[in-house]
Amino acid sequence: MRERLIRYQEYMRTVEEAPEALQLFLAPFMEQLTQTTLGNAVQLMTEDERAEFDRLLGLMIQAVRPFAPFTF
Repeated sequence: MRERLIRYQEYMRTVEEAPEALQLFLAPFMEQLTQTTLGNAVQLMTEDERAEFDRLLGLMIQAVRPFAPFTF
């Protein structure tokens, strides 16, 4: 049970840090653009960078799940 609680706390920390992590991730792309939009930034990304962008964005959009001991 303790391991599940630790995994849940790690998940919550990741979700809470996602907005700042996304800002830091996008900064280099936005610096390259004259017109800074997400669409333009995505066009500059490699496939791996796009996967990381999708992961971070998903953490921000996804509703935080209430604690369920068998989830983690």
